[in-house]
Amino acid sequence: MKNFMAGLILIIVPFYTLGHNPLSAKYHLEAGEKVSLLSINLSQDCLNQALLKKYGKEEIEALTQNDFKELIVNYIKSKFSMSFDNKEIKLKEGGVKLGSHQTDLKFVLPPISNEAEEIKINIPAFKENENHQTIFSYKTKRKADYEILSSNNNYQ
Repeated sequence: MKNFMAGLILIIVPFYTLGHNPLSAKYHLEAGEKVSLLSINLSQDCLNQALLKKYGKEEIEALTQNDFKELIVNYIKSKFSMSFDNKEIKLKEGGVKLGSHQTDLKFVLPPISNEAEEIKINIPAFKENENHQTIFSYKTKRKADYEILSSNNNYQ
């Protein structure tokens, strides 16, 4: 039984630590015929490091919690571009859930065609953090896939 528990811990711990990797972010797009949803999961350390480098400690400490959430949404929106078959998809209103280890964002998007031939994505968010990588995954009725964006592919 001890060997079983030790083996289980060795299997689970690496997956748990990946979820809180300060040098990674995950963007997941669920494409729908009526509405689409973009979910973003960020390590709190990753987010804090990038915002401190971009805006400075004094400016961030002066913010209220709502202003801080708005800053996060504006930062993400300014560092995100996506198009399906040359039709640009803009991020509009977003919701933020702050956590002690992870911050989650959600954006409701217009419908995205399941017939798209070409997806272009550019997410240079967090490149202020050296060696950062972003996992972008998407799911449509016909296809699911992912791409790892980093300095190696210019976050595209």
